[in-house]
Amino acid sequence: MSDSTGAAEFELNYLSIDQFPFDHVFHSDIFSAGGYEWRIACYPNDVGSFVSVYLELMDEAKNVTAIFDAAITGNDQLAAGASRFLWHRRAVHVFGFSDSPEDDHRDDDFWGFDQFVHQRDLHNYDTRSDGRVTVRCSVLVVDDGKPLPMKHGIAVPPSGIGDHLGGLLDSAALTDVSFVVGDDQAAPLRAHRSVLAARSRVFKAMFSSSMLEATSPSSPVTVRDMDPETLMAMLRFIYTDDLSAGLGGDPGEDEALRYLLAAADRYALNRLKLLCARRLLDNVSVDTVAAVLDCADTYSCPELKTECIDFVVADGNFKKVALTDGFLELMTRSPSILTEIRNRLGRP
Repeated sequence: MSDSTGAAEFELNYLSIDQFPFDHVFHSDIFSAGGYEWRIACYPNDVGSFVSVYLELMDEAKNVTAIFDAAITGNDQLAAGASRFLWHRRAVHVFGFSDSPEDDHRDDDFWGFDQFVHQRDLHNYDTRSDGRVTVRCSVLVVDDGKPLPMKHGIAVPPSGIGDHLGGLLDSAALTDVSFVVGDDQAAPLRAHRSVLAARSRVFKAMFSSSMLEATSPSSPVTVRDMDPETLMAMLRFIYTDDLSAGLGGDPGEDEALRYLLAAADRYALNRLKLLCARRLLDNVSVDTVAAVLDCADTYSCPELKTECIDFVVADGNFKKVALTDGFLELMTRSPSILTEIRNRLGRP
């Protein structure tokens, strides 16, 4: 029997949410609960200056009853180990509701709290942090109105392996490899060969062959064409399988994500590559689509490339995108992309 519960969380910078358009949405990673796939959608600047939080059923399924629990916690409270929520709401809903078993149309797979908290309440929250709060959501799928039973009634805590390995990276305990970025004078970043080799076939080849990194274990590994922040974000993902730390909502996030996607391609971290691609796509606009499309084409991400071209050829977008400096520069470097776009538009 599949686990009836699942959860997701992400950070929200409430100092900048009023800058987003009302239809701007943040998505959590997809997670499982009760044998179904789910994700959280957060509209940080919804109509009326509210933050809205929704739960979305990603599977083609009918009549899935779930308890949706949403909360916002201050990051300063997390550091202190406190458990109380700043805002908390819970409700039961039937997703994919259908009156007829023959009806295969899902007309209710997206539901939640459209006025979860007002922006002024977030701004009035007296925090010692940098303007960030954590949106935490959990889902409990129920069967015939009753929670799916746990075996022998024993509750199993969620996995803490990401926190444990992340702590190992932060402490630099038992490390056996170090990295320096080009000519950067900062202290080397230390890591563990076995962890890196287990997560990346590129690192595995580096540490188990006649390459310098394998034959000179005491010498730092020099990383070219990458900044220290990107390298650290990549290492943290390798240890925690989490992209959220240090990227969500920051100024210049798109540029940081493009650099990180390039690093993921370089070290064969396909999940990280697709997570970067999805977040870039969530933020794509007329002004940024050329840079994202260039990144997708350069670093072999066909999923992101296709979605970007879909955006460019959508009604009304092409004329606006074609006038941007980024698009003109991209067409000069990669005329084949223009050919693909013209083919999609049905133009010679």
